[in-house]
Amino acid sequence: SSVSTQSTGKKAKGGAGLLTEEEIIACRDAVAYGCIKFADLTCTRTNDYVFSFDKMLDDKGKTAVYLLYALTRIRSIARNAGYTRDQLLDHARSQPISLEHEAELKLGKVLLRFPEVIEEISETLQPHTLCNYLYDISTVFTYFYDKCYCIERNRETGELVKVHMNRLLLCETTAQVMEKCFDLLGIKTVSRM
Repeated sequence: SSVSTQSTGKKAKGGAGLLTEEEIIACRDAVAYGCIKFADLTCTRTNDYVFSFDKMLDDKGKTAVYLLYALTRIRSIARNAGYTRDQLLDHARSQPISLEHEAELKLGKVLLRFPEVIEEISETLQPHTLCNYLYDISTVFTYFYDKCYCIERNRETGELVKVHMNRLLLCETTAQVMEKCFDLLGIKTVSRM
């Protein structure tokens, strides 16, 4: 069975199954408003602004669509591993995150820049810096995800074989920093698309 919206008649399927009507509406609104806000905020205030729906709605590059989707992909990793956000936070409180692989270190270093980025924005009043930082996080996370398995499944049965908790906690930290960036930009996020 699938979910359809009355307004579009389209069916939507997220990474963990079908989206509810409410999730479809939340995604639509987050992406629609997020695209416009992000496009406005990503430009420096000293440069001319060029309005382009094509650029705003592009699912690649430094756009809200791309970054919101990246965040939902990160959130899906914990869901696929069978962990809730609260369970991950409990793990984080009880054990330090160990970064060993160079891709883990690279992502950790980008995440640690968050306070510096916020300080820079408060001094320069240039919100495009936060947009650039969000894109940097997403780019480095993609590199990390390509190099480091967070969860491992049996290829034949699909059964979960191993969860790399340090990497899962790094995913959670990445998602939290991205969500805070979106919040500061006034852009709503969704957990599934």
